[in-house]
Amino acid sequence: MRNGWVIKQLDEVCTKFGAGPFGSNMKISTFVDAGIPVVSGNHMTELELVEESFNYITEDHANRMQSSIVQRNDVVITKAGTIGQVSLIPENSRFLKYVLSSRQLFARPNVGYVVPKYLAIYLKYGRGQAQILSNVNRTGVPSLSQAVSFIKNVRIELPPLPEQKRIVDLISSVDSYIEALQKQLESAKKSRNAVLYELLTAEGGGWVETTLGKLLTLEYGKPLTDENRDGKGFPVFASAGVVGMHSEPLVSKSPVIVVGRKGTAGAVYWSETPCFVIDTAYYVKPLSDLDLRFLYLLLTFIDLKSVTAQTGVPGLNRDRAYSLKCNVPPISKQLEVVKIITQLDDFIDSTQGTINRSQDLRSGLLSDLLSGVHEIHASYDKVIGAA
Repeated sequence: MRNGWVIKQLDEVCTKFGAGPFGSNMKISTFVDAGIPVVSGNHMTELELVEESFNYITEDHANRMQSSIVQRNDVVITKAGTIGQVSLIPENSRFLKYVLSSRQLFARPNVGYVVPKYLAIYLKYGRGQAQILSNVNRTGVPSLSQAVSFIKNVRIELPPLPEQKRIVDLISSVDSYIEALQKQLESAKKSRNAVLYELLTAEGGGWVETTLGKLLTLEYGKPLTDENRDGKGFPVFASAGVVGMHSEPLVSKSPVIVVGRKGTAGAVYWSETPCFVIDTAYYVKPLSDLDLRFLYLLLTFIDLKSVTAQTGVPGLNRDRAYSLKCNVPPISKQLEVVKIITQLDDFIDSTQGTINRSQDLRSGLLSDLLSGVHEIHASYDKVIGAA
């Protein structure tokens, strides 16, 4: 740890701690249509509070639970349930105050010592997270032992305030970039599916109405337990996708289309290589001269899940799948569809790759910055100021 950094307990850098009320003080019957929002674990999936789908209580009810009321810049921590959840109530939050559910607690940072978002980042991603997870009581519902007392004693590595702010600004910039990429990815996926729909419902000259059973057969996979997979060679497919590797493929001719049979019934997968398909999935054997990639796209478009049995473990009914109607264009049109969708899929894959690399960069930055391994030079302030 570099010069200027100090290690403090949270009770040295926070002005207030509190926790949600006992369950008997906040029941479903006390919820109203509008009022003071109740923060639960559902709102804590991100670094900043996810402000949607709130339950509400009246202001009078909330005022009777002052130790459970939180405000902007408070850091909320789950104390029972999904341990490890940490979220900041941001300065631009929808509401001025909230009340915690019975499974949350909070720490109110002293901004003279710690930047609130730095504290949230440290507890969610830094060594603070490891401290929280080390105190979990896993009997019954996972919970923090002596939660509020424990949180007060959690230790935090603190650089000077200007460097805390630079760390927060840098991580926030990376997060904004990743968020923009994720929105771009979701938009691209929606566009891709809309284009596929248009292409496969256009019809026209040469299109033929047929049934799935005239285009292919669904062949059963074979059992291959975890213990019997040797972990090398070819992918092993189950109904949920790739579940391992094995040196001997069941299907030697590639590419291979795999369809979920039991469990994730109706899911469709593509394997560029020979593979082993276990008994919770089918592999496709074409009966006609269709382009195989077009057949894969057709299977993803057809509603295979409409012919799955929903009692017990969901299962794809093969005979009912064969009876599904579909329209097939001439081979030239098939190749055109494949070309267009492949271009869109390549863009989606490229964007996902950029997101993955950015997330790896973020993880590395967090590790280095929160431990003081690397310093963000003061000149960074000018860059942020000019941005």
